[in-house]
Amino acid sequence: MPLVLPHHTLEEIPQLLYSELKKGMVQKKHPFRNVVFSTSAQEIPMSRWVVCRHVTAEQSFYIYTDSRSQKIFELNQNPNCNLLFYHDRQGLQIRFNCKGKIHRQNELTQKYWPGVKGHSAENYTTSLAPGTPIESIEDGQEFFEELTDEYFTVLELNPYAFEVVQLSREGHIRANFEKTSDNDWKGSFLVP
Repeated sequence: MPLVLPHHTLEEIPQLLYSELKKGMVQKKHPFRNVVFSTSAQEIPMSRWVVCRHVTAEQSFYIYTDSRSQKIFELNQNPNCNLLFYHDRQGLQIRFNCKGKIHRQNELTQKYWPGVKGHSAENYTTSLAPGTPIESIEDGQEFFEELTDEYFTVLELNPYAFEVVQLSREGHIRANFEKTSDNDWKGSFLVP
């Protein structure tokens, strides 16, 4: 069943969407748990699947990465980035335009690192940087003996605009929103 319905107002839609997005952070099988994250440092946009870890009270998103990854280089060159959420059962797409902020070895990473356990911690402790060319698969599976937070990084993605498309047999709905100076969302409906 669609989430956004014809009777919903522009004022109701952001709260409705963020409520569903928060479910995605706590329900491992929820379609919003994984998201397409796009950056662009040069002429070619780069997109990849990532796990969205947290939605803050301020409506920002957190994802984890290795500080040596290409996305860090790209965000340092250009902090503008994009998150694309899609819920196939609901026919719901949400695309956020964000400014990325990199957190490494600070209060935020210290808060979240203790929750990163086992194999998940190994994702941030490989002896070689992500994307390094290797001779064999095993070369990419070498980890530091001590699992430290040296390369663990939290990306804080602060949305300044988003667009939602709700597909439905009863009629598609499309709207875009921009964040106002008082951190509310001002929206308008668009032709789907």
